[in-house]
Amino acid sequence: MPRAIAYDLTRLFLGPLSLSPRGIDRVDVALANHFFFNSKIESLGILPTPWGIRVFNADMVRRGLDHLHHIWAERIGEGEDPHWHGLVAALTGQGDISRPPPRRKPAGLITKTQRMWTHLRQTGIALGRSVGTLPHGAIYVNIGQIGLAVPVFHQWLANRRDITAAFMLHDTIPLEYPQFVSPSSVTHHARMVQTTLERADLVITTTRHASETIMATMARMGRSDMPIHVRGLPLPQALGMPRSADPALAGRHYFLTCSTIEPRKNHGLLIDVWRRIIARMGAAAPHLVIVGSPGRHAETILGEISGDPALARHIHHVSGLSSPALGRLTLGAAAMLCPSYAEGFGLSVLEANALGVPTIASDIASHREIANAQTRLLPPDDRHAWEDAIMDCGPGMLRTTPTIPEAMTEAAYCHDIAAFLDNFAQTKHKGAMQDFPLRHEKRP
Repeated sequence: MPRAIAYDLTRLFLGPLSLSPRGIDRVDVALANHFFFNSKIESLGILPTPWGIRVFNADMVRRGLDHLHHIWAERIGEGEDPHWHGLVAALTGQGDISRPPPRRKPAGLITKTQRMWTHLRQTGIALGRSVGTLPHGAIYVNIGQIGLAVPVFHQWLANRRDITAAFMLHDTIPLEYPQFVSPSSVTHHARMVQTTLERADLVITTTRHASETIMATMARMGRSDMPIHVRGLPLPQALGMPRSADPALAGRHYFLTCSTIEPRKNHGLLIDVWRRIIARMGAAAPHLVIVGSPGRHAETILGEISGDPALARHIHHVSGLSSPALGRLTLGAAAMLCPSYAEGFGLSVLEANALGVPTIASDIASHREIANAQTRLLPPDDRHAWEDAIMDCGPGMLRTTPTIPEAMTEAAYCHDIAAFLDNFAQTKHKGAMQDFPLRHEKRP
């Protein structure tokens, strides 16, 4: 029998605060689904609470996961997504979603509070049990990273050396590129790495590049012997379901970029390029759809669009789009645009690759690892090259979802991670860690 799993729920518990999942959320929920809906694995939830770190039973966690899928609308048809029809209207010239009503912070806070309260009621509020009750030899899995910057949340591991602690670190970007984040984010990330090197038995990450930067950072912080498992991320299940591009968008010339709205993602380059294309082509210029939640300095980035009527007619921002709707939107795009300055992985590149959509991406190490023949890599600061590459792409086709290779599915990813963790824990408890490779790779 596989060892018991003690799964950290912190990020998933906070999931209702977001309208739709980010890439890290999708990975977290996929692995949670794998463990908690598998009758062959004893799985328990771990969550910091006001009364300490507590253990929760699988039934409660399953209820929470089901409700989270409902909140994120991951299981609906794209036609049921309220954002979808407005986006199609904007792209076909029958509406304008580029000027949303001003967001009122109190209303936003009230809405989030209501969503959290509903989530708690649907999940079932319980006191939980002490971490001392976890089965001997269990595997603690922390995929979401949230909480790693609070060392007290993981002090309990010092008293349970029988437990194998596996943490996922997606990257060390805030430490490598502090110019793109706030000073508090740099401090926060440094604490995350410090907690990991003090409490983890191994690290899971997504690319060779990420593993190299993590190992180098940990070496500078005093530990150079951390085992790291590299496994590329899967295509999210909701994006890989059979569907086709929307016939209403047939012949519509639009490009797509998907990421949090923040300086590191380099939306400014795309806005500058679109300004040049509009000056050249006028009303015939292609459209750009920006899908993503507002992040740091988003108001400045999006303000460039709303403050320019010509840009606002051709660049459309949508937040909260469901994954099924995103899949349909991607299938009809001329290309996926990924101009980020730095990434630990680059999920949008993988998604476009899997769906057969051309991709124009920044020429950075993580993108080079996952690029395929349809990926065009360009310097993230060469506006002329990006303009030329975009102008080379004609309107998208009415594509349908291709057959997704098994190795790229969530099922294969979760099976690989679970098998590796169980094997690692068995090796640890046999006292043979000196024979375990420092870095282990499993490529999809």
